[in-house]
Amino acid sequence: MKELVEFIAKTLADAPDQIEVYAADDNVVELRLAPDDVGKIIGRRGKTAKAIRTLLSAAGGGWDVDIAGHGEDEEDEDFEDDEDDQE
Repeated sequence: MKELVEFIAKTLADAPDQIEVYAADDNVVELRLAPDDVGKIIGRRGKTAKAIRTLLSAAGGGWDVDIAGHGEDEEDEDFEDDEDDQE
């Protein structure tokens, strides 16, 4: 799953060399990228992030993705919460 998320992110990002992808034991893929690319990966009203989650769901295994820009604090508001508020 890590490779799938990395491929999608590098295809969409303006700075693909700054992308870091980590797969956690709890079936969460953590995607870190340049702050300017966060909006592109999340997409308008969260549609791109939702599409990535749909692909992970279709692939099976109960995987999810957490998207964050480099240099953001762990205590910052989670992007998933922003998506839910916009719908």
